[in-house]
Amino acid sequence: MVEAPDLKESIADAVQEYASKKREEGVKSLSRMNPEKVGLILYLFSLGVSQSQMVKRHKICHKTIKKTLMEYADHLGKWTEVGARLSKQLFLNLHSLEEDIIEAVRERMESGKLKPNFRDVYYVSTAKEKSWQQAHRIEERKKETTFTRNVVSQEDYEKVLAKARERMRGSLS
Repeated sequence: MVEAPDLKESIADAVQEYASKKREEGVKSLSRMNPEKVGLILYLFSLGVSQSQMVKRHKICHKTIKKTLMEYADHLGKWTEVGARLSKQLFLNLHSLEEDIIEAVRERMESGKLKPNFRDVYYVSTAKEKSWQQAHRIEERKKETTFTRNVVSQEDYEKVLAKARERMRGSLS
């Protein structure tokens, strides 16, 4: 997969840029103190890994995750696109592996070398389910990151304000 190294490099560049900015401002920042941790959080988030999974598997504090994601909100959209493709590829690979295992188990059962056992497929099925959830979590995040705030010019604001004042004067008389 060519995209994973590109995603990691893009994240690393953004972390270094942000750390430099904070260094110039003289502000303490996790990007300055531990850029690897920031990069890991952003990479995992881009792949659709939940915050709870980051806490459990990587021992990262929820507060740290949230703060990091807020600091890099402007970048998350483009990274999520790449992460979605990577997660979908992982899901397809696991799906294919599951089918191969099922076929091998079927052959062993038909030859009498194996009696059916639920555990033969359980672990791969569980991994496949988690991968599917992760890929769909990314789709939800893509929708969240495409939200755009309506920007109003000062002139439009003043026009609306004037109309509101005019209506208020009219309702008072």
